[in-house]
Amino acid sequence: MEETHYEVLNVSENATSEQIKFRFQNLILRHHPDKRGSVPQDDDQAQRILRAWDVLRTPQSRKEYDAELAARQRRQGAVINSEIDLDDMAYNEDKLTFSMRCRCSGTYAITEDDLEQGIDVVCCDNCSLRIRVLYDVVEGDDE
Repeated sequence: MEETHYEVLNVSENATSEQIKFRFQNLILRHHPDKRGSVPQDDDQAQRILRAWDVLRTPQSRKEYDAELAARQRRQGAVINSEIDLDDMAYNEDKLTFSMRCRCSGTYAITEDDLEQGIDVVCCDNCSLRIRVLYDVVEGDDE
């Protein structure tokens, strides 16, 4: 897994806004090309620090990033029992949900909102089996 913004700033995911700001200020002073002088360093480090600060400095962007991180961690930690194409699932227009039966007679169900948020792993509602839903993102028409 790639380095998280929290790792770039060397703070915990539970750090306060003040702690994040303090750490950013210290790191950017140390790694900014104008402040480094002739000390050879990773030129990309200042850019990574700035990107991390840009995401973590506002509550809304931090909340979105935390949700993305959680989804990424769930995908990596989950044992996937099968991969199913979205076209092979039944669609319920009233509930905006795709579903299919599990071999245990339970149901796998995923909503359009889940898919739009990048969630593609679904647990059976009756057992511990999980599937990954395979789909292509289609952008809206520009008419």
